[in-house]
Amino acid sequence: MRTETQPEGSAQRPRDGGPRAIGRVLQTLEVLARHREGETLSQLSHRLGYLVRGADSRYRLGPGAFTFAMAALSSRELPELARPFLEDLVERCGETALISTLATDAPVAVYIDKVDSQNPLRYTVSLGERRPLYCTAVGKLFLAYMTPEAQDEYLHNTRLKPVARHTITDRAALKRNLAEIRRTGLSVTREEVVEGAGGIAAPIFDREGHLAAALVVAGPSPRMNANFARLAKQVKDTARSLSRVLGAADRPVEAR
Repeated sequence: MRTETQPEGSAQRPRDGGPRAIGRVLQTLEVLARHREGETLSQLSHRLGYLVRGADSRYRLGPGAFTFAMAALSSRELPELARPFLEDLVERCGETALISTLATDAPVAVYIDKVDSQNPLRYTVSLGERRPLYCTAVGKLFLAYMTPEAQDEYLHNTRLKPVARHTITDRAALKRNLAEIRRTGLSVTREEVVEGAGGIAAPIFDREGHLAAALVVAGPSPRMNANFARLAKQVKDTARSLSRVLGAADRPVEAR
């Protein structure tokens, strides 16, 4: 934790339409190839599932339209989608809010976006910073939603070193903590990785119900403890809203 006068910004990331757009074009061409007499726009929309006709003869958006929207939405990177939610959360809760994902090359958590608190004394990190899984709010969230096999492998291969006064270094105790996180959907640390600071994290799920990222609010221990109930609700509500934007399934499954 350190004091700063201005929060850091995050770099703008390019967007890539990806193969989904090509797939939609090919699907359209396939429909037209089967109907050589041609199709009107309404007929084409209906065949592709973009429009459905109700009993009252009115056309409404069909499942294809929502699939199309989700494909377009998922082509925007998470930090860009999450930024308004982070800004709103920080304005309401007064503490720093961050988004973290699992690194692709190691079992660690990586901060990919943040909005800093305006308080002179606040928790802050640099984008791209990595954190252990076993002692951070975001890391324990990822562990909690792993498959049992992946979780056991991590605990078997990782030395649980004490990095702060309340770091959990007993594997059985950590497994109990992870089960509680999975049950409640909330991961909490109190001076487990940084002296004088705590964090509250909640899961962000993708459209398949997989854990896509973690949302965390972090700050000085006195403020985090005094406002715990309010902060926990704000974090969970915001993570739930972000999950809906990503088209999350009703029932989450294990992290990939």
